[in-house]
Amino acid sequence: MVRFETVFLCAMGFISETLCSLTLEAEAGDNVTIWCQHDLKHPEPIFWYKHTCDSVPLLLACKRYLVSAPSQNCLFFTESERIVMSVHEKNTSLTITAVTVSDTGLYYCSFMKQNKVNFRNSTSLQVKGVNKTFSKNPDRGKGSDSSAVFFMLNAVFGAVIVILLGVLIFIILKHRKTHGGVEAEDNEFSEKILKRRCDEVEYSYVVYSSVSQ
Repeated sequence: MVRFETVFLCAMGFISETLCSLTLEAEAGDNVTIWCQHDLKHPEPIFWYKHTCDSVPLLLACKRYLVSAPSQNCLFFTESERIVMSVHEKNTSLTITAVTVSDTGLYYCSFMKQNKVNFRNSTSLQVKGVNKTFSKNPDRGKGSDSSAVFFMLNAVFGAVIVILLGVLIFIILKHRKTHGGVEAEDNEFSEKILKRRCDEVEYSYVVYSSVSQ
């Protein structure tokens, strides 16, 4: 259910304009229409913004006001399907379909007039209740999230362990192969030395026998 609260003076608008604010309360899932006045007499673009305490103003919609023809979409802006802007002779409206808690914020319009930016009356939208797309049991949702995180951590740690084991096995096999090659070379070298010594002994014996005869 949509409900308007008391009108109050919020702040002085930019460029000597007074910015007044309405408080609008709605339940999650409601369709909300916010209104803003203008006094344009010539074709000019009109903008709708949303402002929250932890962000800069966000441009939501833009249309060009025409005196004797329907308004036109701004060339540089694509309108959302859920947030629709309408422009009339003395005011403009912003309709939000199926509002959620994240739609809570301050909404206002602005336009150019005599080379000055004019900000007009704003509306503070307060959306209450839980979004219909969310689970009504928060503890259950937390449990599911915890299980998913636990499973993901187990998968990551398991993958890391497998990789480390693979690297360790590769290092061991490489070390054994290198060590075995060195031993084979040492054995081959020893056999060559032994054979050479045997040849030298045999040659010495032959020479000695020849001299003795």
